Amino acid sequence: MDSSAMDLRRAFWTVIIAVGLCACLSSATQADIYPSRAIKLIVPFPPGGADVLARLMADRLAAALGQPVVVENRAGGGGGTVGTKVVAAAEPDGYTLLFTSPGPLTTSAAVYRNLDYDPIRNFAPVAMVATSPVLLAVHPDVPAHSMAELIAYARAHPGALSYASVGNGTLPHLFGELLRQRTGIEIVHVPYRGSGPAITDLLAGQVHMLIDNTRNLTQLIETGRIRALAVTSETRALDYPQLPTMPESGYPEFVATYWNGMLAPAGTSAAIIERLNAVINASLVTLDVRASIGKLGMTPGGGSPQEFAARIADELRKWTAVARAANIKVD
Repeated sequence: MDSSAMDLRRAFWTVIIAVGLCACLSSATQADIYPSRAIKLIVPFPPGGADVLARLMADRLAAALGQPVVVENRAGGGGGTVGTKVVAAAEPDGYTLLFTSPGPLTTSAAVYRNLDYDPIRNFAPVAMVATSPVLLAVHPDVPAHSMAELIAYARAHPGALSYASVGNGTLPHLFGELLRQRTGIEIVHVPYRGSGPAITDLLAGQVHMLIDNTRNLTQLIETGRIRALAVTSETRALDYPQLPTMPESGYPEFVATYWNGMLAPAGTSAAIIERLNAVINASLVTLDVRASIGKLGMTPGGGSPQEFAARIADELRKWTAVARAANIKVD
């Protein structure tokens, strides 16, 4: 090899190494100075739901990072898709984050024909913050005190039972469809615009079953106005230690939980993601944060960004399969 060729080769590798070093230094520098201004934490739902937990975490992030963390509700679209789209399109600089429940990334993504974002490619998961099991309850007139009795009754009376959900394409809706598909029972879905009207009609006997998160039903269960049959988590709920799980009831495939977690736009530096993840995980082991999450009927989460990403991908696959089998599509 002549000297000119060798010089060109050295120059080439010098540039490659320099570019790599610059990238590493840029990432490190970005993490060192982050954050230098206020962070916006978007909740894609109206006030009073996920934003209660979002504000708790915003306070902890602000204290740890030394900059304000402002919670902004951006409700709209089906299942929180409007606010989620805002974050998907934001600059990946760590200053616009998403705090959400599963809907916009799993169930809504499984049923909506035209989303303006990809729930996997457009986001960088940061951390799971908390989880909450779904609970299946019935009106007291339904002659069932266990899942086995409910399935047996439904098989003996096809089409006689109806179940309420908080809307088409929501987790309770798809869970009911999963129940129908795997057991062969015929039950009628009745969608509502939120838990309030669904619970009202369950109490009145207009619908027979309700699938909802535990914190909406505690008082009604304790006073005997509705009967809980099972929780859908893999372990028993802290608030309902006497209530069996779906796997304990003989239905291991019927596992579903609500969760709340934080994500950033895709392309956000790994250093920033790791720093946010570390702050969240540190917060979740403190007694006051754990107590606050417990009062919401939830269990503290935690874990790595990779674990959170894997969970989102698994749930998206699961609910997409259920929606396709039931031909559930929302425009």
